[in-house]
Amino acid sequence: MKRLIYIILIMILIIPLPMAYTAPEIKDFKVSNISTLLYIKNAEKTITAGFEWDILIEECMINNKEALGEYYINLRNQHIEKYHNGLKYSYEELWLLSKIIEAEAGMNWLDDYIRMCIGEVVLNRVESPEFPNTIYEVIYEEGQYHHIKYNMFDDVIPTEKSIKVAQRLLNGDRLINNKSVVFQANFPQGSGVHESVYDEILGYTYLCYSNNLEIYLQTD
Repeated sequence: MKRLIYIILIMILIIPLPMAYTAPEIKDFKVSNISTLLYIKNAEKTITAGFEWDILIEECMINNKEALGEYYINLRNQHIEKYHNGLKYSYEELWLLSKIIEAEAGMNWLDDYIRMCIGEVVLNRVESPEFPNTIYEVIYEEGQYHHIKYNMFDDVIPTEKSIKVAQRLLNGDRLINNKSVVFQANFPQGSGVHESVYDEILGYTYLCYSNNLEIYLQTD
């Protein structure tokens, strides 16, 4: 154990990090082996190789390591800027999307399908001219989400399932594939029902179209 700590300290001293970001303290690192730590710390090689950041970012969220998670996302976004091979997002966007998915469909028996649909509706609203254009503003818009209305959202801690689904969505994965689906509730609304998802305990969740479909016909 002492030898491992000594090796880690040596690496911190000799391997430079990008000047744009401040490295978290070594006590914040949650990795399983020394080779993984080497890969992370050698930032330039990591960016070139296109390391899978999602796993590390997910671990940071689960372990409440916000500073380290933001650091990984900065490196991830730097890689995307360099190679144009993905979609950038912030730690806050991932955290908020994970939380609202957990708040709306956090029951452990629910599968990823309904979680994906709930998150996709949020992102559809972000892209819609009818709603605010950030995840934060969409979620906190008055009267839209139960956990916000009743001041319960701050207490929501996203699980691994919800974080993974949020990552899929922010990386561009879609199931509904219709930007005019901007409502999700346990009752029909809007101009019609795109799909209803049934659960034996929760009943139906309705995914519904906007009342102003012409807006989306113009932008598709």
